[in-house]
Amino acid sequence: MWDRGPIPGELSQFPGYLMARLGESSRRRFAEALEADGLHPRDFGVLTMVAAMPGMTQQQLHEKTGIDPSSMVAVIDDLEGAGLAERRPHPADRRARSIYLTPQGEETLQRVRAVAAKLQAELFAPLSAEERRTLHDLLLKLAGSSPTAHTLATEQPAPATV
Repeated sequence: MWDRGPIPGELSQFPGYLMARLGESSRRRFAEALEADGLHPRDFGVLTMVAAMPGMTQQQLHEKTGIDPSSMVAVIDDLEGAGLAERRPHPADRRARSIYLTPQGEETLQRVRAVAAKLQAELFAPLSAEERRTLHDLLLKLAGSSPTAHTLATEQPAPATV
């Protein structure tokens, strides 16, 4: 197992448990790796989104990342305080602020992306390239489906008894 020993056989039959265990292990290792830069995984997510779409508002970042609005304010405050991002007046909405990476933020993001790639390579090393693509496709499919819609689509009515 990738981290913290083998999975007990009694639990290995539950894909959700396996995903949670691997996800927690991956999150912990990534958080530890980011500590050297004074960052948290949520900071990586915000930096990545702002780099992809410079000028996003805090509200848009909240919607894209799932970080709650009050926490998003603190994340942006921290990134600004570290010199990695900056707020600027929004061109169309004077109540909103647009978020941009600073040159230091761009350099930091490039460095932590390399860290993320290294950790990801370690995690997925046991899989072939084809298996990694398949896993990624399946995870995207699960991430894009609503549990309610999935349950409704897969539930079958109980057979009628005579």
